[in-house]
Amino acid sequence: MKKLIAFLIFLILIPSAFADWFYNSQHIITKITINGDAEVVYLAPNGYIEKATINLTFFPKEAENQQLLEFDTNPEADVSEKTAKFEWRRPSDKIEFRVVSTVKTSNSINQIRKKIDFPINDLPDNVIIYTKPSMTIDSDDEDIIRLASELVKGEDDLYAAVFKIAEWTKNNIKYDLSTLTAEVSQKASWVLQNRQGVCDELTSLFIAMLRTVGIPARFVSGIAYTNSELFPERWGAHGWAEVYFPDYGWVPFDVTYGQYGWIDPTHVKFKDSVDSDEPSTYYYWLGRNADLKTKKLDVKTELIDSIGYSKPQIKLTAVVLKKSISFGSYNLVEAEIENLDEFYYATELYISKPREVKIIGNDFNSVLLLPKEKKKAYWIVKVDSDLDSRYSYTMPLSISTTNNVTSETSFVSSIREGKVLLEEVQQAAKLLEEEIEKKYSGNVFLDCNPSKNEFYEYEQAEVYCLAKNTGNVFLDDVNICFQNNCEKTNLGISQAKNFTFEIEKSKIGLLEIPVTLSSNIVSKSNYVSLKINDIPKILIEDLQHPINVSYDTNLTIFFKIAKKSQSNPKNVKITFRQNDLNKEWFINELSEDRKFVLNIEGSQLRYGKNNYEIDAFYADGLNKQYSTKQEFSIELVKANPLQRISLALNNLEGISNQTIIIMLLAGTIAFILVLLWLFRRGRKI
Repeated sequence: MKKLIAFLIFLILIPSAFADWFYNSQHIITKITINGDAEVVYLAPNGYIEKATINLTFFPKEAENQQLLEFDTNPEADVSEKTAKFEWRRPSDKIEFRVVSTVKTSNSINQIRKKIDFPINDLPDNVIIYTKPSMTIDSDDEDIIRLASELVKGEDDLYAAVFKIAEWTKNNIKYDLSTLTAEVSQKASWVLQNRQGVCDELTSLFIAMLRTVGIPARFVSGIAYTNSELFPERWGAHGWAEVYFPDYGWVPFDVTYGQYGWIDPTHVKFKDSVDSDEPSTYYYWLGRNADLKTKKLDVKTELIDSIGYSKPQIKLTAVVLKKSISFGSYNLVEAEIENLDEFYYATELYISKPREVKIIGNDFNSVLLLPKEKKKAYWIVKVDSDLDSRYSYTMPLSISTTNNVTSETSFVSSIREGKVLLEEVQQAAKLLEEEIEKKYSGNVFLDCNPSKNEFYEYEQAEVYCLAKNTGNVFLDDVNICFQNNCEKTNLGISQAKNFTFEIEKSKIGLLEIPVTLSSNIVSKSNYVSLKINDIPKILIEDLQHPINVSYDTNLTIFFKIAKKSQSNPKNVKITFRQNDLNKEWFINELSEDRKFVLNIEGSQLRYGKNNYEIDAFYADGLNKQYSTKQEFSIELVKANPLQRISLALNNLEGISNQTIIIMLLAGTIAFILVLLWLFRRGRKI
């Protein structure tokens, strides 16, 4: 069977990107140019504008992880902490202004090292405003209040509460550019009702839900990079949130990009505000019979440099449940992610796969990790059922985090592999999820191994398990189960017990069978990998031959040695018997069907009926012997007298070659004696 390696399709969600410099650079330097203008519109011939003032709030400023290297305005502006104020006296037809800045952003994370209690009890006076509803962020909407309360019900960790709301928003609100046609951003309540929006609107809903449960949050506007084909420019306006954490200050959360508690260094902050719909520019003018016609700001961004490399905070390992499956089967992909640092960290995990593989459900998972914590995430995938049966496919899979940490795995799919149903994979996923939910599961050790890794269905085989309570709680009524056989036991603190299960051979092939240990506070599973081989089977098929032939015929015989088992027959010997003549072939291991063609001359047959037999002798991996055969006949019906004399020799059954030689010599001598006798008699006459 030929082998193919499928190609990965990288699934990039809007507006994420996976360029190395994008997430992993320690610093990024950008040049940002903001151009604005307004046209003087005269309403009467004597109209004029005495004084025009523009207060620009939308421009880069000094901030955490952000430094202004250069800053220049034209005309010269009065720059304060939040605004750049431009003034004109008696402008004529048009006023123009420009802000040019060089900004250095850094790739660093707010290191929240300890649990912060939720709900929050005390807040500074200047922060309380960010818990109140505003025009667009209408956190007093009843549906928003009810949903947010349900999402954080029972949660006592502030970071976890914020993460749950962010995760829900990302998973349930569709990023849809159609809402950009509106003149202003839609309200948070509209976004919840319609389940769609752009970055500003997703962020507004996220902030609204936080505010309803007493978590201060504010809207941040600026620019960020995207490689999405939906946007003609890679750098563009973007909105995200900052959430207030007592003792730590304002922490960024970008729901659109899946960056929770941190932002990548292409995010350049321009301003923060109570509401997402606050204007970026304020225009004032004094005059008579004249107005200012304003235009949208034009923002251009140029990447100047990327500096250094930011070391990833996590370790990622990807594995699959089944190493080999048939076409149309399902598989479970697992990603184990470990936080290497002493502070909270959250990210999204994306799966990339070949086009021959489909993802059941979401193609990304959001994960929150406590300091030094390990977690797992899962995807169910399905292989297409209409692949070419002549090939065995290697299906590569890649799991990547938002900051481009990647791990790869793969599995094999061919028509000869075992079928894996969706229910089987769903059961495996359920067991793994239960293990995560029951937090005491980490204090139980379970290790199981088969008596041997590969055996035939007629063999006796067992699984040996060791279970140990490594925690500080006595475990009552623990069920340990394998293939519907269960044993109930108790496990005291530090107590270990051994268990033995007989393997039921109801399925053939490479199997991953779970052993589960469960109680009301613990759930643990350990997968036993083994291969059950069926009894090897060979059939002789597609036999083709003539029924009647003549002496002058050159006949052809076709047949196929067909493998009819998943296991490969070994030490195969094929024997073709023609009368008393044998022809043999040897095959060390039959992994696929083999075809045979024999050409026979009619002169090699006997006159009349000729009997043939094809035998296949073979063994399994334990050298147990098997055989099968196929018999048929061909009749030689046309031969002249001389041809029949020649064929007579073919009918000398049971006579050895030596005897035939002696008979030929004796005949020759007798013939010579007859000639001599005739010669002498002739002379006497």
